[in-house]
Amino acid sequence: MNRRTLNLSALVLCIVYAVVVLPRMVTGPWSTSSELAIKVTGGIIRLLLLAITAWAATRGLKSIQRGNPVRGSRVLLVSGFYVFFVAQATFFYFQLTSGGIAPYPSIADAFFVVGLVLLIVAVTLAIRAWLALEIFPDGGRRAMTAAAIAAVPLTVGVVITITSLPTESLPIQQVLVDTAYPVLDSILLILTVALFRLVVLLGRGSVGVVWRSLLLGFMIMGVADVTYSYSVGFNLDRLDPLQDLLFTVSYVLFAHGTILQMRERT
Repeated sequence: MNRRTLNLSALVLCIVYAVVVLPRMVTGPWSTSSELAIKVTGGIIRLLLLAITAWAATRGLKSIQRGNPVRGSRVLLVSGFYVFFVAQATFFYFQLTSGGIAPYPSIADAFFVVGLVLLIVAVTLAIRAWLALEIFPDGGRRAMTAAAIAAVPLTVGVVITITSLPTESLPIQQVLVDTAYPVLDSILLILTVALFRLVVLLGRGSVGVVWRSLLLGFMIMGVADVTYSYSVGFNLDRLDPLQDLLFTVSYVLFAHGTILQMRERT
């Protein structure tokens, strides 16, 4: 599969999935059997995408020799994708055994949180490794400035999100998870902005193409996590189709980026 075919396949999958799930935001939930079918199908698709992501990321790691300054970040990136696969598999199991509605929070959320931490450390190490190469004329100052600018609205958003949740009526476990998601997602997004700025400076080469796909996936996943927290915290069931779409698109981008990484050995 060449790059053009891979790009087209990823785009078509996202469009088809959007056409199927988004109308439910307007019409409301469909019949019980239809809703269960959509959740099962979506869960299987997301599991397959994460399995492909973890497999391709592992294969791509073989091209990074020991001693390479970027290897540490790539190892953590691979680990994060495997943890996300376990989290998604656990979440899917709960959906199947509870008639389509998984409990929240659950052990699946704990895995998702661990996965986010691994991705945060991976992106941090990638930024440090790239800056250590001294290939950027400005020494990375533009990237750090972009991250600082992004930190302002993201911090405000985290504060608003956390303070607006009805914490007094929620169990402590849910409060912790509802807090962890926006905080960790915001940290990942700030780091993603910095790394994305560095990627832009690299131009249109294979490294830039791979990381743009992965970083865009991180951004969309962050939005999906916030949507998920709001949907559960405020019982906004109409947001379920949107969050399903956002998670699916982010996983498509993960698979797309890691397959390119494996093929082009970047």
